[in-house]
Amino acid sequence: MNIQKLMKEAQKAQKKMQEAQERLANLSVEGSAGGGLVTATASGDGNITAVKIDPGTVDPDDVELLEDLVMAAVNDAQRKAKELQETEMGAAMGGLGGGMGGLGGLGGMF
Repeated sequence: MNIQKLMKEAQKAQKKMQEAQERLANLSVEGSAGGGLVTATASGDGNITAVKIDPGTVDPDDVELLEDLVMAAVNDAQRKAKELQETEMGAAMGGLGGGMGGLGGLGGMF
């Protein structure tokens, strides 16, 4: 494979990755805990954008439970965001690897 063709393929891969990252920033996922008593929303790139707590969940005598529910909802949202990232990035790179001959070990650069 000639170097010009390799560079063109690498540029295509970079462009597709950038497009996938832009799509991710505009997508969102929701995680929940306690049967929906606490929900957390994350952007596709994993940033938490909102947390909602059912008012009935707030018990001044059991703040630890609320803390646990918030943490579980945030973790769930971030896990879902990571799955979305893997899906988007996998789709962006789909089909490019074969034409690039594996990039001869350079794949980690792009």
